Amino acid sequence: MRDQNKKKSGHAGVPKIFAPYFVVAAARLGIPTKTLIEQLPFSFSWNPEESEWLSYSEFNALIENLLALSPVTSPGLSFSRFPIMLWLEETIIEAQPSLRRPREIFRPAEIVLSQTLAPLLRFQTYTEGDTEVLTLNWQQELFSAPVNHFIAEMLMSRAVDLLRTLNPRFPEVHGVKLRSPTPEDDAIHKRIFQCPVEFSASENAIILGSQVLDFPIPSYHKILRSQSRNILKAVLHNTLTSYNLAASLRGWLEKRLVNEEITIKQAAAHFRTSGRTLQRRLREQGVTFQQLKDSVTLALTKRLLLSTNDSVESIAVQLHFAERAVFTRFFKKHEGVTPTEFRRSNAPGDIFEA
Repeated sequence: MRDQNKKKSGHAGVPKIFAPYFVVAAARLGIPTKTLIEQLPFSFSWNPEESEWLSYSEFNALIENLLALSPVTSPGLSFSRFPIMLWLEETIIEAQPSLRRPREIFRPAEIVLSQTLAPLLRFQTYTEGDTEVLTLNWQQELFSAPVNHFIAEMLMSRAVDLLRTLNPRFPEVHGVKLRSPTPEDDAIHKRIFQCPVEFSASENAIILGSQVLDFPIPSYHKILRSQSRNILKAVLHNTLTSYNLAASLRGWLEKRLVNEEITIKQAAAHFRTSGRTLQRRLREQGVTFQQLKDSVTLALTKRLLLSTNDSVESIAVQLHFAERAVFTRFFKKHEGVTPTEFRRSNAPGDIFEA
């Protein structure tokens, strides 16, 4: 596979926070989670609070392995039914509460989707006889052919559902065009799209009756508004805490321990679970809360000793030790030397403790 890691148009790929979602959704389709993760050519471990991206080659590998393991026909259609797509749909609508016609959705949809799964996506329309053709285009060279087909099926099926939801009085979807090759069995396509489907087409498009995109939406649709963001938050939260709890907790502690004393109860509340469940999940990953906290405290101590002129007493206070002696015993237990000895042996010449 060619190198697809280079940044394009300000993006380095797909947001990493979406990768665990795909893994969990795949498990719900019957794809063994362990099997899928073991086949990935990269580490499945990310801090959800960091603004990081999954490179296009990594995203391709994730989806291609998912497709290879999938027991269902056209998993892209199945994925369109999962909460993340419903959340994206709601976000698009709520991006502009004054939306009155389906056509007005295009711009906010482009913005939201371009930041997530389909970089630089564009909705375009043209007239063909007495119909209007809505096309979905993106930088397909960023993805492999199977991944492009997966994205197309996922987005196209949601787009058709959205149009029918917004305007139930005018559900005129005359047909769908897909660039993907004709499958051995297209029964699922017929069931989901509920209209003729053309495969191996020159573009991904939805063929609509005239004025469907311009007919007024009856109201700011209650169905869409009821598809709460809490669904997505719960899915991503459960996913990330299941697969990356230790790394997530460590990242969270690193940002807070200098400013406040953190108890397991506070940590559990942040991750929306109980202290007992938090400990159990950490033990499953081979670590305890106290071990993680001590590790972060030690790392912060070293950083403060080597990068500041703060006294040992001051650092002890910043890291919430009752007194210097307790702090010194803690540090020596882990490093074999006192904080002062560590600083003298490792700090630059201009760092000096009075």
